[in-house]
Amino acid sequence: MGQSIEEVLNRLVAVEDAAQQMQDAVDAQKKELAAQMEEKKKQFDSMLELKTEQKTEELEANMEHEKAAALEQLREETKKQLAGMQHKYDTEHDRISDEILQSMIKDVSR
Repeated sequence: MGQSIEEVLNRLVAVEDAAQQMQDAVDAQKKELAAQMEEKKKQFDSMLELKTEQKTEELEANMEHEKAAALEQLREETKKQLAGMQHKYDTEHDRISDEILQSMIKDVSR
C-alpha cells in the first residue's frame, strides 16, 4: 500500500464531493420533474374545465331546445282543443239552448 493517508483522504473527499454533486443533480432533476408535472396537471385541469363547460353549454342548449319544442307542441294541442270546443259550441249551442228551453216549458206546463 504505497498510498499515504492524505492521498486516501483526498480520494474519499473527492468521492464524497462527486456523490454530493450527483445528489444535487438528482434533487434539481426532481424539482424540474415536479414543476413539469404541476404544469401538466394545470393544463389538464384547464382542459377538463373547458370541456365540462362546453358539455354544460351543450346540455343547456339541448334542454332549451327540447323545452321550446314541448311548449310549441302544447300550444298547438291547446289551440286544437279550443278550436274543437268553439266548433262544438257553434254547432250545438242552438240545439242545447232549445233543449233547455223545451225542458223548462215542459216543467212549467205540468
